[in-house]
This record gives sequence, structure tokens and C-alpha cells, in this order.
Amino acid sequence: MLNRLKAWWGHYFSVKVLAPNVLSDYRQWRQRFLYQRLRLLIGLFSFVLATITLLEFWLWQVRPDDVGLDNFFVNGVMGLSFVLGLGLQTLPWGKRHQGLIFWLFSAGVTLTLLVAGVMAGNVDDSDVVIWSMVFLSQSTLVPVRWRLHVRSQLTLLIPLTVLVIGAFFTADTVAERSDIMFGTVSAYIYLVWVCIVADLGVFLYERLRYQEFEARQEVQTFLHAVSHDLRNPVTGTQLLVKSLLAQHGQTIPMDRVLLEQMLQSGERQLVLINSLLEAHNNKLKGLMLQRQAVNLYSLIASICQELSPQLAETTITIRNQLSADLPSVAGDNTQLWRVFHNLMINALHHNPPGTVIWVQASVVSSPQPSLRCTVRDNGVGMTAEQCAHLFSLYSQGHRRRHLSVGLGLHIAQQIVHAHGGTIGVDSEVGQGTTFWVTLPLSLHPSST
Repeated sequence: MLNRLKAWWGHYFSVKVLAPNVLSDYRQWRQRFLYQRLRLLIGLFSFVLATITLLEFWLWQVRPDDVGLDNFFVNGVMGLSFVLGLGLQTLPWGKRHQGLIFWLFSAGVTLTLLVAGVMAGNVDDSDVVIWSMVFLSQSTLVPVRWRLHVRSQLTLLIPLTVLVIGAFFTADTVAERSDIMFGTVSAYIYLVWVCIVADLGVFLYERLRYQEFEARQEVQTFLHAVSHDLRNPVTGTQLLVKSLLAQHGQTIPMDRVLLEQMLQSGERQLVLINSLLEAHNNKLKGLMLQRQAVNLYSLIASICQELSPQLAETTITIRNQLSADLPSVAGDNTQLWRVFHNLMINALHHNPPGTVIWVQASVVSSPQPSLRCTVRDNGVGMTAEQCAHLFSLYSQGHRRRHLSVGLGLHIAQQIVHAHGGTIGVDSEVGQGTTFWVTLPLSLHPSST
């Protein structure tokens, strides 16, 4: 239950820290947005106030006993706060202090009505309706900087709370206290909930825009990385061809090594492009699996056999500690081979010579019968921030040592999720890294 609550809270209320340049862009956008929307809000309420004032003036002429002069005084004070707010917005100081102007507008409406009601000895339900309209209008038209909304609401709620408590304890009879409980307190609770809903709406909207800037940051990083990885082999091939063309004569002799380099360069570009297309197609169409009983011991052994030449070059050791009698998992042998090959090749490429890689597995029963397999090394490790982004669409571990768009882990995650399993990582800098994969033992009816 607690884990579900944490997951729910993290899903709706957690935010990531943006890079300094992106955070600066976000704050500049928010300031411009606040300026424009605050101007719209004040202008709209000025129009509403003018309409109400004209209506009350007409009623005052027709039925002067029903409209007091205090109404015009209240409207005048609110109108003055609107004019002051619009005027301050045009000044350089005002553009830097939009939050103060926001508070001035809000207090100009809410506190003016509260003071007028206290002086008249009657804070009625119509005031609560107007306050609710003000707070909901603020959250609708200016859905940024939720703390500003909370401050403007507390500016009213704190003195209003004092008045409600004072009225309750100074009531002379039980009947008066009962009226306060079922009338004033009920209206107060209603207003508090209006404020909570308004603040929640502002927070969620701003969080959504924050995530858009975060996504923009990831896209920029992704495009930069892809362009870098594509440019390098193209540039190398271009320089190679130019050097050959610089030779005189119609026929240019070419070393076999140069041809092999050009071929490898083209293959790297093709692998990159195919990986990009695969990640995109998996996201759009889902991953088709050819399920069968897969023995992970044999699968890991075949990967170790394929990696043996690279292991010999780097003096890195892989220890396959899986038991040969482990139960089989229901999965696509080819796709699972890609998952574990990617995990092991990453450990091979991103760790220094002499590193040991252990591959282990065990059966777990919760939340369902599954096989939990780990790929653990005693290498350089990663920070918590790197681990958090490791399975994103673009990630390259702790350093850029190989020409690769780190799509491997992202695709591995897609494959594991398609099997109904989970994948994750635990790591500390200098303490090594452990990738873990859980795969259900039972065959799911779905094949995608």
C-alpha cells in the first residue's frame, strides 16, 4: 500500500531538475507568460467591475434604498488596485516583480470585500461566491507559480479564519454557535476546498509545461548525439575519399585496409539508423514475439562464447554462474539474446581491463513466479542521476568511449516489457553496477 502511494505521488507530483540552460529558458517563458496572463486577468476583471458598477448605478437611480454608496466605494477601491496593477506592469520594476502585482490584484478584490463586510457587520455567501470566482479565475488564466496562488489565498483565509473563530467563541447562545457552524463554517470549508482544487490545477499545469521543457531538452540532446554519431563516420569516409582523389591519374590504387575502414564506417551508420527505426517502430506498433521455452543458461553461454575474442583483448572476465537446471522462461529466444548481449557488452565496453562480470539467476515468487537474472560487475559504476536516465531513448553511460547512440538499453527495456517482465539497474560510483531482469515463468496469452 505504501509503495503504491509513493508511486502515485511520484507520478503526479515529482519533477526532475532541468539543465541550467533549459531551466533558464523555462523561467523566462514563465515570466513572459505570467506578464501576459496577468494583464489579461486584470483587464478582464476591470471590464467585469465596470459592468457591475454601471448596473449598480442604474439600480441606485431606480431603487436607491437597495444600493448603498458603500458599494461604489468598494468598487472604487478595487478599480484603483486594477489601475495600479496595470500601471506598474508597464514599468521595468513591475516587469521584474510580477508576483507582487499578482498579489496586489488578488488582495485588492478579496480583502476589500472582506473589510467592507466586516464594517457592515455581515460577511455573506455572496462574498464567498465572489472569492471563489476570483481564485478560480486566477488559476484558469494564470496557471503558473502555484505558490503565488497560495499566498494570495492565505492573504484572505488567515484573517477570515480569525474572524470565524472569534465569531464562534464570542457567540452568546448555543443557537448562534449552531448557525455559525452550519452557515459560516460550511461556507469557509467550501472556500478552502475551492482554493485546494485551484492550486492543484495550477501545479499540475505547470508541471506539464515543465515536462515539455524537459522533453525538449531530451530531444535536443538526442538530436545532437545522433548528428554527432552520424557525422563522424561520414566525415571520416569523406576525408578518406578526398585523400584518394588527391592522387594523380585515372586509376587510383586502394589499400584493402582502407576499403575495410569504409565498410565498417558504413556498417556503423546502418546499425545506428536501424536502431533508431526499430525503437520508433516498437513504440508505435509494439514488439512481436515468437514465444518458446528459453533456457537462460544456454543463452548466456552462447553470448559468452561470442564475446570470448573481446574478453581476451580486454582481460575482462565473465563468469556464468547460472545453474543448468534453471526453469525455462516463456519468451522469444532471439530477443532475449539481444537483451543479455547488450547488458554484457555494455559492461565490457564501459569498464577497465581486469573487471569481472558475474551473471546470476534465481527463481522469485513475488509478485508472480519469475526468473530474476542479474549482470553484475565490479567496475567504475554510475551516479544515481545516470541510473535514472539510463533507459531513456538516448543514454551512453558514464562516458563517451564508443561510437554508439545508446539505444541498446532502451530497446532492451522495450523487449523485457513486451515479455511482461521488468528491468532495472543499481549502481554506485566506484562500486560497480548491477543490471537485473525479471521474466515470468508462465506463458502469457498475449504475444505482443
